[in-house]
Amino acid sequence: MDYRESTISLGTTDKLLCPCCGSHKHRVNSVITYAFYFFEYLPIFPVKRDTQVQCSKCQHFSNNTADRKLIFSDFGLALFNKLRLLSTFAGSILIILLLSYYFSEEQQKNRQSQAYIEAPKINDFYYLDYRKVSGDLRPHNNYRLAKIVDITGGIVSLTYGNYFYPMKSSLSNSLRFGHSTNFDYFEQRRQNFSYAELDKLFQQGFIERVVRPEFNMIGRNKAVYMINGNPVTNSTMAKEEWRYISGKRQNTQGMAFLKEIYIEDRFEQAFVLLKQSAELGYAPGQTNLAELYLMGIKGSRDIENATHWLFQAALQGYQPAIEKYRILCQSEEVCQIEDFYQALNESGTSYRIN
Repeated sequence: MDYRESTISLGTTDKLLCPCCGSHKHRVNSVITYAFYFFEYLPIFPVKRDTQVQCSKCQHFSNNTADRKLIFSDFGLALFNKLRLLSTFAGSILIILLLSYYFSEEQQKNRQSQAYIEAPKINDFYYLDYRKVSGDLRPHNNYRLAKIVDITGGIVSLTYGNYFYPMKSSLSNSLRFGHSTNFDYFEQRRQNFSYAELDKLFQQGFIERVVRPEFNMIGRNKAVYMINGNPVTNSTMAKEEWRYISGKRQNTQGMAFLKEIYIEDRFEQAFVLLKQSAELGYAPGQTNLAELYLMGIKGSRDIENATHWLFQAALQGYQPAIEKYRILCQSEEVCQIEDFYQALNESGTSYRIN
């Protein structure tokens, strides 16, 4: 740290009488000693200030405290003194502004993450801070990435990344460089959490941040999820080529109604269309209808009807329905998952277990 002095001229005053020559004209200067840290020419904070009163005629210095009080009783001179003194705090003011901006931005990210926790969506990315949990971890196993792959009723399914990072910036760089698009980046195993459990992990700091990618078109019929303009998922078909499949049209229309939040009875209209799709044997329609039953579209959660339609979709080898059925079965004591696998095997259904 370096110490320097600066002399600030505060003008002249005619309120004093020089004891040596009798002159009334005195120059008033303020000598300020201030400290530098790492800014070469930017003062951080003043250490000491001394006001010097010098006779303009005989150059006699006055150090009388009463003289100083008399000088600064002049409002204009006192105000000028205060305003000039602010310049010596330039470095401190700049640091405070930078810190205020940083913490306000962090608070905004925290509020946004809280909103995403309360209303999760598939493909939300979670920054996991393993320093907040107990366990014997290696020094560099501090951060990890997770992604939402499914939401069934009130259960959110995450897959964890296969890699740990020493710093949060390294994790962010991995997304920027597209590491999450590699086929083996995420584990096949799923971790299931309720909304309340996710919120608790967020409050504990284990979920350090939640980022929601944007769905962007990258071609005539291809789209990809991006974070800050960087792809974080593989490209998918934005719109499938249309061919007639019984129940597909009703499912598409029903899901469109669910997205139109300005329609008051959108759930009721979606339910009618998705039920038609399910009864026509369309597996995605059966799965989406089961989700409505789990949401309590008829007043309360209907587990029986939800599992029925998920089972019908699972028999067709529809993998999302199989995963959702497994999640529901784990939460219901009367459900035997072995019976479910046996039924799939007997029907000749091709499926995989993550």
